[in-house]
Amino acid sequence: MKRALLSPVAIGLTLLTLFALIGCAKAGIWQYHRGVIRHDANAQVKSNIALTPISETEFGKLTKKPSTLPANQWRSVTVTGSFSPEHELLLRNRYENGKYGFGVITLFTSVSGDIFWVDRGWIQAGKDAKTPPKSEATGITQVTITARLRTNDLNNRIQGSFFAIPNNGKSELQNWDKSQSVNTSNFSLDLLKASDQRLTPKFPNPLPELTDGPHFAYAFQWFLFAALALFGRVLIFREELRANK
Repeated sequence: MKRALLSPVAIGLTLLTLFALIGCAKAGIWQYHRGVIRHDANAQVKSNIALTPISETEFGKLTKKPSTLPANQWRSVTVTGSFSPEHELLLRNRYENGKYGFGVITLFTSVSGDIFWVDRGWIQAGKDAKTPPKSEATGITQVTITARLRTNDLNNRIQGSFFAIPNNGKSELQNWDKSQSVNTSNFSLDLLKASDQRLTPKFPNPLPELTDGPHFAYAFQWFLFAALALFGRVLIFREELRANK
């Protein structure tokens, strides 16, 4: 038995098994925690979209306390203000029912003075790469909108995937100048409807996919690999014992 445990080959196999156990266990725990985080996030989304819309007064109070915003993500809010058509972006690589198009986001200033981006949904692409798609002109008149609150960083969501296209459609596609000074709030809204029906999106930004994904299955898979590695080492040890008798 001593030879089966302490031979160079046996020690090497044991160490290899230990490394496999540790690696698989860490990977399994990591996947499990990712699954828990995603499950909790989905539960928050389901809960918040079922709540009554946040009133304009309540929303004004929330924006003055940014720490309260994440808990209200995906809730509907009602806010009055005006769009800034000179600050409008088209997000590429958006699809609707298999059709390629763009997302439209426009800067919005509320009557309380908050400045933030509003995602106005999907529009179909132009006939070629140099033809700007047609988006409904917002104008500068005051409008009341109902939209979903988004608190994750908009810059991260659209990084490397947008163009700036003037609303008059006369210019070719241009790269958005990230250095332009627009001081916006740390949240955005996904437009659902507007008091001006022309601005109500035909294809609003969809909710995220509310599934737990494969994380729990992957976690089980990694733990199973760990068990198989241990089982394999035990079998080899038993065979070595038999050979040394």
